[in-house]
Amino acid sequence: MSLTAILSPWSNDDSSLSGLSFNFGFILPTGEARDNPRVGGVNPSVFQLGTGTTQLTLGTRYSGEIDDWSYFSSLNLTLPLYESSKDFRPAETLFFSTGVSRSLSENLSAKLSLDLFHGERDEFLGVDIADTGSTTLSITPSLIYSINDDVNASLSVAVPVYRDVNETALTVGPLWSFGLSYSF
Repeated sequence: MSLTAILSPWSNDDSSLSGLSFNFGFILPTGEARDNPRVGGVNPSVFQLGTGTTQLTLGTRYSGEIDDWSYFSSLNLTLPLYESSKDFRPAETLFFSTGVSRSLSENLSAKLSLDLFHGERDEFLGVDIADTGSTTLSITPSLIYSINDDVNASLSVAVPVYRDVNETALTVGPLWSFGLSYSF
């Protein structure tokens, strides 16, 4: 479970800073680190419903418009604050995204982004877990449909163009996502 606050100090200004926002929050310690049935060690965080640790999230985003196009760029960091009760510590991660979007009709828009994810290795008992940590660069086309003023639906596919994984970590091919968002 994540709790995030977004601060847009210049959103009402008519300046180049009006598109700048900051976010900060916490990923709460839901779940517990689970043992791997084959070796008794802790599973990597990607296989956990929760890791039993609290993580700090920090980020910034900048967006603007040129003619009929919108552009954006964002950077987000996730930092673990402590180990779980089983001495599991999830990795520090970095996510950077930049891209453009454009309205196709009154309710439909398209977005194209270049997304970079980098994650260090998870730790168990102070030792790196070998099969964790990766760097992935993806191109992500998306469609966003505005159902009404408060509700949007989105469909996207992240297509990896570069992957570097540690040891024998799992990698995925194209990753499809469907989302609903509600603004209040």
